[in-house]
Amino acid sequence: MVEASARPRHYTTPPALVRRYTGDLSVESQRVRAQAGPIIADLLPPRPERPSLVASAGGPVTRILFTIPAYAVDSPPLAAAYQDLLAKLPAQTRFLVLTHESAAETVGGWSDRIDVVAGPDHINFSVWAEDGYVVVVDAGTTYFVEPFSFPRYGDSLVADLVANADPALERTQAPLYFQGGNLLIGDDFFLIGADYPANTLRYVGGILVPEPGERPADLVRRLYGEYLDPDRRLIYVGSSLPVPEQRTRRFTLDGAEWTEVLYAGNQPGTTQPVFHIDMLVTLAGRGDDGRYRVLVGDPRAAAEVLGTPTPAHAMPEVFDDIAAGLARQGFDVVRNPLPLVYVDDPDRRERWWYFATANNALVSDGVVYLPTYGHGAWPELAATDEANGRIWTGLGYEVVYLTDFHPFAENLGSVHCIKKYLARA
Repeated sequence: MVEASARPRHYTTPPALVRRYTGDLSVESQRVRAQAGPIIADLLPPRPERPSLVASAGGPVTRILFTIPAYAVDSPPLAAAYQDLLAKLPAQTRFLVLTHESAAETVGGWSDRIDVVAGPDHINFSVWAEDGYVVVVDAGTTYFVEPFSFPRYGDSLVADLVANADPALERTQAPLYFQGGNLLIGDDFFLIGADYPANTLRYVGGILVPEPGERPADLVRRLYGEYLDPDRRLIYVGSSLPVPEQRTRRFTLDGAEWTEVLYAGNQPGTTQPVFHIDMLVTLAGRGDDGRYRVLVGDPRAAAEVLGTPTPAHAMPEVFDDIAAGLARQGFDVVRNPLPLVYVDDPDRRERWWYFATANNALVSDGVVYLPTYGHGAWPELAATDEANGRIWTGLGYEVVYLTDFHPFAENLGSVHCIKKYLARA
């Protein structure tokens, strides 16, 4: 459905804040990289003997990492979102913040709980602290585990910069393809979006060599466990239905021809309706019946709250299929409103569709921190903000509402994407 009038940004964003998936590996570059595997395999750092992933939900978060580049510090809407979040997180949480040298003094003044790591101004790291690694603990040591390749901006250097500055942190590497935002870690399981095991299959024969008689898919599953967490059950998340890839189409608005971008970030052959599962799935702990609860976003539920038709390109049937798959795995699945919205650029006559996701939230010790979207050009989304809050209250959580996250969401991320859990009590 095309609206009769434009909805331009009610905020300004810096040019350096580009889409979250920009710079990710293409299929061809993955294939070339895999062929180089045997040459550099001996150069990989040693891995933890018994890694245990830091959970996405559970006990109190005691330490958390943010990567806040200078462009975010200088951007009023981005800086306001960070300052609001830091002020609302619990008093026992320490913040480790990688920022640029030119912004270090400013960021250090945002909270007396911040430990600042000042990186060179010429390193172009992003706000997406979640993605370039996963965090595991082994024998009292915390490790950043990096994928075999992560070319996005200068984010592949974040673990090096932070670990070099903090003696309590180490880094290692796994010969696998993954990004932190496509993993969610529960108490005795962890979820991975199915696209990344599929990408890792391209490493077989190059980086990875199966044992005699071992199928490539079994090799990939085994190695995810060995390198990330052998004690948690690995569950893939994806849809068996066809998922549309990103495309553009023309439409007319106020007598002028415009272009709109649909299915943002979706690559050919994807099994995921959004390119990272943390945009559509939230872990919510175990209920009274012992089953683990997961929230799965529902575009239809959002449309019902807003009193509007469900956009055809909201892919509701794909989200339904993912929810059904998680239910078959034994989860208690709760559906929550996931609005599909857009931002308009009148100068370029371009409309960009994205999900105003409350699934991309922070969960800590009975408290959930929800991004909000009922602001500016989208005041009606206050209704879906509140509907999501009521769901969490019904699950026994205290709800803390955060400020406007449209500037992040239109770039395919939200609050869960701009942090990395380093430790829980």
